[in-house]
Amino acid sequence: MQNEDKVKKSIKTTTFKQRKFLINTFLKTHNMILSCKKAGASLNTFRKWYGRYKENGLEGIRNPRKHIRKNLGRMTGKYANRAIELKIKNLQWGRRTIAAVINMENKHKVISPGGVQKVLERADLWKKRE
Repeated sequence: MQNEDKVKKSIKTTTFKQRKFLINTFLKTHNMILSCKKAGASLNTFRKWYGRYKENGLEGIRNPRKHIRKNLGRMTGKYANRAIELKIKNLQWGRRTIAAVINMENKHKVISPGGVQKVLERADLWKKRE
């Protein structure tokens, strides 16, 4: 058997021209699969853009929506201060133990071990491994 080179599939964003062609083809043929094949897009892509087209017309498919992160990985000072306080009291505790204690105190997940580590690094209570 011949060794076949594996081709990496990359996900390409669709252009406005491609999305417009996709919608127009569907409106003419009422066939999703045929429209997707002609435009070179997946069914999931069609469903996403057709919903936006139905809501807002051509303006709805003109620009992709940008997802803005609202949290940016920041937590309230209350949890950050509690993590620092626990580390000072218990120097042998690691990030997972501190996160578990804080989460148990609040009865739901409010901070991850990575979040604890970031807080402790900013407070110079965490040494990075080299």
